[in-house]
Formats: sequence, structure tokens, C-alpha cells
Amino acid sequence: MAVIIFVVRATITKDREAAFNTWYNEEHAPQVLQFNGAVSARRYKKILGEDKFQYMAVYEFASEATFKRFQESDHLKTLVKDYNASFAEASERERSAYVQIWP
Repeated sequence: MAVIIFVVRATITKDREAAFNTWYNEEHAPQVLQFNGAVSARRYKKILGEDKFQYMAVYEFASEATFKRFQESDHLKTLVKDYNASFAEASERERSAYVQIWP
């Protein structure tokens, strides 16, 4: 089974940062983990680099098939809808995914 890493990088305005972090940690990331096959979730705040994104969430999925199912799911559509309703006007985000190739 391949391991998939799904990465979401985001900016947030200073006036919404505290609410964003609380919501992300207490609601959003736990909701992602409710998807069958989502293995882990971690969040990071940038401390070095020129990248415009301040925050990064990294989700691990058990397999490529599981990740594909997640990408096509109503679960993800609901997560995106909730994010947009809460923070779309105050943030910018970018998504990417990687398949583990070694070891």
C-alpha cells in the first residue's frame, strides 16, 4: 500500500488568525480524520522562508485509492464548504498531494 500525504497551505489575516487556529485544531482537522482511511493530521506554522503561506496542514492517507475516494467524497465537499463559509474572505490556500516513493 502506498502512503499519501495531502498538504494544504494557507494564509490568514492577522485579525482572524486566532479564530482560524482554534477552528482548524478543534473542528476542521478532527473532521478530516473522521474519513475512513485518513491516518493522521498535523499542522505547522512557517518560521523560515519566502513562501507566502503561513500555515501548513499535512494529512496522511492509507493508500492512493483511499485518497482518491476522499477527493471524490461528499465529506471533502462539506469540509471545503465549511472552510469557505468561515475563512474564504480572510485566507488563501493551496492544495497538493504526494505519494511515498521511499522507503
